[in-house]
Amino acid sequence: MTPTETGETHSHAGHPRLAEVLPALRRGGLRFLGAGVLPVLSFYIAFRLGGPLAGIVTGMAVSLTALGVQALRTRRLDPIVLVPMIVILAQGVLALLSGSIELYLAAPAVEATIWGVVLIGSALLKRPLVPLIARELGVVPTRFLGSTGLHRALGLLTLGWGIASFVKAGVRLYLLTLLPLEEFLIAVTLGMMAINVTMIGLSVWLPLMMVRREPRPV
Repeated sequence: MTPTETGETHSHAGHPRLAEVLPALRRGGLRFLGAGVLPVLSFYIAFRLGGPLAGIVTGMAVSLTALGVQALRTRRLDPIVLVPMIVILAQGVLALLSGSIELYLAAPAVEATIWGVVLIGSALLKRPLVPLIARELGVVPTRFLGSTGLHRALGLLTLGWGIASFVKAGVRLYLLTLLPLEEFLIAVTLGMMAINVTMIGLSVWLPLMMVRREPRPV
């Protein structure tokens, strides 16, 4: 029986289904949750119990542990893990030496800025990073890897995530100058989660929509 007879005339025949990407998206969501909520919560508890140094050390330890678990699961130090580790260590050491809570709390803005520059730069150089990250996370079903629509969508999402990174950096620094500690921690956690959830939703919808709009082979 030929490929035509079986209806498999195209390398990515058929429409992508949400169920195909849900497991990977769930894993990605848990990564965001672990990286965004647990360090903040542990920092605040330790800060209240033991002061600024205890808060900084505990927050760093939880952040690095969460990233280490991710590295163990994937069995490699990919940029998604390595860049935050470097920033956390550098900014955490500086914060410890200076005793500055503000410097520690501003550290994620540095990481977000780095990702913004890298993502937008990769898109401008026509080598967008989101397709690579999507494959690393297993979000893209293998039968759609050759899809032109998917490639365009992931290129646009590279720009989108880059812009979102700059927005997150700006929001964090603005809130840090505006609010007292408790209000800042609540506002920045909810704000970052809102931006991440919005971008994750867009990262699901846009590729599905653009692949489905591709002309089907005859």
